[in-house]
Amino acid sequence: MNKEEKLQKLVDISREKGLKLTPQRMAIFRILSESDKHLTADEVYQKARKDYPMLSAATVYRNMEQMVSSGLLSNLGRSGAAMKYDTNLEEHHHFICSHCGKVYDVYLSKVTYELDMEKSRLGDAKIDVSELYLYGVCEDCLNNYG
Repeated sequence: MNKEEKLQKLVDISREKGLKLTPQRMAIFRILSESDKHLTADEVYQKARKDYPMLSAATVYRNMEQMVSSGLLSNLGRSGAAMKYDTNLEEHHHFICSHCGKVYDVYLSKVTYELDMEKSRLGDAKIDVSELYLYGVCEDCLNNYG
């Protein structure tokens, strides 16, 4: 999906969900759609304030959390690191470089799991989403640092 298609998809889903297309939200959408990586809210804020110097970090954080709540974004919950956001709404997983921290989208086929109910103690809970994180060293780090 190219940048324009990604931006249009964010706009379309935003309209479907009833979110207003404020100038601040459109600036965030543009930044997210133009990036090929998973950004933190602070990275989005730093980029957005160049064009919107009066924009506050709180506005960016609040908007991004509203976007997560509305299903426009997902967040990559990793303890010990700044929260990164993902605009890719297709079913996918993530590879995280343990050297540089970059996150890559990974598409795996036939991922299945069997929950050990005895150890998990979830009772009748319903699992809606399963997330898989693969960790290793990315190609760039392997090439640059051996």
